[in-house]
Amino acid sequence: MSATERKILDGAVVLKSALAFVLTCCVCVPPVWAQSPAEGGGRDGDDIVALMKRAQAGDIKAQSDLGVALALGQGVPKDYEQALFWLKQAGGANDAAAQTLLGYMYRDGMGVDADPGQAVRWFKAAARQGHPVAQTNLAGMYLNGQGAARDLTAALRWFRKAAEQGNVYAQANLGRMYENGEGTASDIKEAFRWYRAAAEGRHELAQRNLARLYAAGRGVKRDYVQAYKWYTIAGVWQSEEQSSSPADPRFALRMKMKPEEIDEASRLANDWWMDHFKKPPEK
Repeated sequence: MSATERKILDGAVVLKSALAFVLTCCVCVPPVWAQSPAEGGGRDGDDIVALMKRAQAGDIKAQSDLGVALALGQGVPKDYEQALFWLKQAGGANDAAAQTLLGYMYRDGMGVDADPGQAVRWFKAAARQGHPVAQTNLAGMYLNGQGAARDLTAALRWFRKAAEQGNVYAQANLGRMYENGEGTASDIKEAFRWYRAAAEGRHELAQRNLARLYAAGRGVKRDYVQAYKWYTIAGVWQSEEQSSSPADPRFALRMKMKPEEIDEASRLANDWWMDHFKKPPEK
């Protein structure tokens, strides 16, 4: 392990706890890699009282915010029954955030019996308004045949709409679909493009896929330095023992690289990681 790699790992140990909170705000839902709503925090008791008054007066945004708070336990004990009531009030008035959370609740059985068909209904309502998280989850429903017939063309279309708005989960899925030829002809250059976009947005699996394409020279000129860099970024939380294991994809790359190339890749990874640590994670 080079001195630069050691520096990265030492920094990761110090900063890991600081990142723990922000990482929990973006939850992968295999195999779709779509966001789930974050729980806890965000409101105090006085805020909830004021929110309730506005919601009861017919304020749609307040109804939506109150439903979210009740569903996720933000400043108030969770109450799925009341959450559903207020979210349906807001969702029925075309509030996209409320519709998206209703989609989650029906998909995952939060306070209701799981109903994929209803999940698709609510995700679609929000997706049609341009809500990128709803678009990503609707695409996932089509991809997996949940609540609707499996439709790879529709999945690709909705992932693209969300990806073009910067949603990293949609970008990662779009890369996978282009690589595997799902819902479209296989296009490795497009796969590379979307994996790179998601990787820059700190999507770990996309970072690994991007590294794999660099190492194989698929969709891009083979570049072991870039491959090593992205594998290092994706594996920044690994222990020293793990990073030295033959199971680590960098192990094979080291056999093909000069020491100065490894140092350069590690430096690039460190620079990228420190720069992106300063930015909030993609939502």
